[in-house]
Parts: sequence; C-alpha cells; structure tokens
Amino acid sequence: MFRKILSVVAIAALGCFGAGTVGADQVPVTASQHIQNDLKYLMYTPEGYEDSTEAYPLVVWLHGGDQGGTDIEKVRTSGVPKLIEDGKQFPFLVFSPQNPSEELLYPIEKVDAALEEVIANYRVDPSRIYLMGFSRGGFGAWAMAEQFPHRFAAVVPIAGGGNRHYLNRTNENAAFWIFHGANDDVIPLSDSVVLYERLKSLERDARISVLEGVDHSDVEWAALNDAELWDWLLKQKLAATPQ
Repeated sequence: MFRKILSVVAIAALGCFGAGTVGADQVPVTASQHIQNDLKYLMYTPEGYEDSTEAYPLVVWLHGGDQGGTDIEKVRTSGVPKLIEDGKQFPFLVFSPQNPSEELLYPIEKVDAALEEVIANYRVDPSRIYLMGFSRGGFGAWAMAEQFPHRFAAVVPIAGGGNRHYLNRTNENAAFWIFHGANDDVIPLSDSVVLYERLKSLERDARISVLEGVDHSDVEWAALNDAELWDWLLKQKLAATPQ
C-alpha cells in the first residue's frame, strides 16, 4: 500500500513538471554589461628611457596579500617596487598592478587588460615580458601563465601555488624559475613542488630553488636579492614575437 502511494505521488510530481514545461524554452543571450577596469598600478621606467627609441623588456610584478586594496602606496612597500623605492635601478620597465581586493585572488583578466594598455603606451619588447609574483601574487603568476600563455618569456612564482592540470596550456617556449622556502608554514612547499614536477613532465624549461631555513615572510627577499635571478631573467626571450 505504501509503495502504491509513493508511485501515485511520483506520477503526480512528474505531471506537475510536465505541465510546467509546456511552451518553455532555453535561448542564448549575450550579456551587455561592461565591467569597469579601474585597476591601479605603479609604472617604473628605467634611466635613459625618455631619451631612447629602443624597446625595453617588461617585468610584471604581482604583490602579496598585504598590499591589496585601494591604497596604491601600499604596493611600494614590498617586492620589486620596494627595491625601486630603496634606490635599486633596473634596465627594464616594471608594471606593478594592485590587487583591488584585500582577501581575494588577483582578477587576472583585469591585469591582462591593464597590461595591454601598458604595452600600447610604452616601448615594450613583446618577446621579453617577464611575470613575477609572491604569495597571492605567486598564485596570480601561475594563473596568468596558464590563461595568457602567449605573453610571457619567463615566469617566476615565489611561494605561490596553482592548478597543475592546466600547466599544459603554458607556453612551450617560456622558462620557469620557482622559489619556495623550506620552512614556509603559510603556503606549503609541496604546492610549488607538484607544479614544478608537472612542468618537467611536460618537458618545459623549469627550475626550482628550495631555500633551506627560509619561511614565508623571508622568501620574497631571499629570491629578489639573488643576483643570478636577474641575470637569468634578462636572457629569456621568446623565439618569435607573440601574436
């Protein structure tokens, strides 16, 4: 008897759904709402840039979590912008976008749109665009390398992580140098190791530096103060101009 009642209820329910679908349709629609890109960024031009006509390499720097928000001055307090503020001079342009969120990951589509603007407004060598990021910016660097693979000749994630399943989308001609502290208790070292191993399985040009005794707060400076990194970076060049 109980099964009979359930059957009657089920049939009634199906009847209700059937009655509701008469004349129903599913149509394709294109959104017309435009997302405003009000991304803030710092732009560094090297000494002699204004008097030159040559194209320059460009470093894209993605900061860590503490510099996100709406106060662009915070971006000066860490990473490559901090080195510049302290007087270090580089022979390349530096584009340092600010993550507008203090909690969420970088909106990489907005970063790429702003990068397009930079490329249009400055003399950028499109075969020598380098992507670097620390912590939350390291996650952004991995994501951008996968989402916009044609852009970058080199990618330097520092104490970041990402989705290894999309690494096959990265540029086959790009070089990767990954940094991570062995004592990092914020982003596990394994997050970088698994990505490195995946790159090697794809026969990408990849290397990893595991810094012994270095934690999350110190790995950024340990990496950026490695003179070999900058020498290596400037040697990276895409074989052909990205389309």
